[in-house]
Amino acid sequence: MQKKELLFIIGLLFIFNACAGTENSTENKPVTLSANAGDDKRVQINETITIKGEGIVSDKSELSYIWEKGTSTLGTSSIITYTPTVLGTDTLKLTVIHNSGAVISDSMNVVVVESKVVAKIPKLSQDTIDEYLSAINKVRTKKQDCGTKGVFSGATALHWNEKLYQSSYEHTQDLILSKTFSHKGSGTKSDWTGAVLGKPSILNERVETYDYNWKKLGENLGAGTVIDTAEKMVKGWLESDNHCINLMNPDFTEIGVVLIKDENSLYTHYWTQNFGTPR
Repeated sequence: MQKKELLFIIGLLFIFNACAGTENSTENKPVTLSANAGDDKRVQINETITIKGEGIVSDKSELSYIWEKGTSTLGTSSIITYTPTVLGTDTLKLTVIHNSGAVISDSMNVVVVESKVVAKIPKLSQDTIDEYLSAINKVRTKKQDCGTKGVFSGATALHWNEKLYQSSYEHTQDLILSKTFSHKGSGTKSDWTGAVLGKPSILNERVETYDYNWKKLGENLGAGTVIDTAEKMVKGWLESDNHCINLMNPDFTEIGVVLIKDENSLYTHYWTQNFGTPR
């Protein structure tokens, strides 16, 4: 979860000088206290995991910690082990306590599932990867007008990431088999991540399935009976403001792309493009 910060003031200390008869005081010393419970996790039921929280204070004082789930205390150190025994989402709260009495809290979620995704995803040839990257970076590194989203002077080239490719493949085959077209998974058995979670999957859940540790994510979808090359699909994305801004976003550094062709599907050619910035 995002780190939370608290600003507080250490109390005034007054010192009396008997010789001069004057009163002096130290200046107010602002101290920043923060709590970070860490990233959300997804685990199998009865799997023991280690959870590392953190408290940071600017005056280097010793801090106390309390981990809680509901009204139950799980531990009193910054690092704990946790073994979930019930399916669902457990919210764990970390409270950080300063010796002045100041307190701040943060929380994280543990998504507890019955089993992990086991997927057979084909490996792409290096020639295919190079073809996709070439088409994308050719437009990305040049000035592009994304209409209502603004004009971009160009961005650094994207690098291939296998985990983003795997999450893209999962969603693409789901769109075809479920006969849907959405950034949300179908919630059926072809939505592999969603089937494990017991609900339609969303982008961050799919990339986390393949252990991608992300700071920023984006996704472009596309389909068409004649959109059979990366150049054609990229051209179509550039003509859509919302897709164009993902292509040109300078914050993204990595990408995974999938084309699946199915003559029996509605659109024949289905594309998914997952963008990421790793943590």
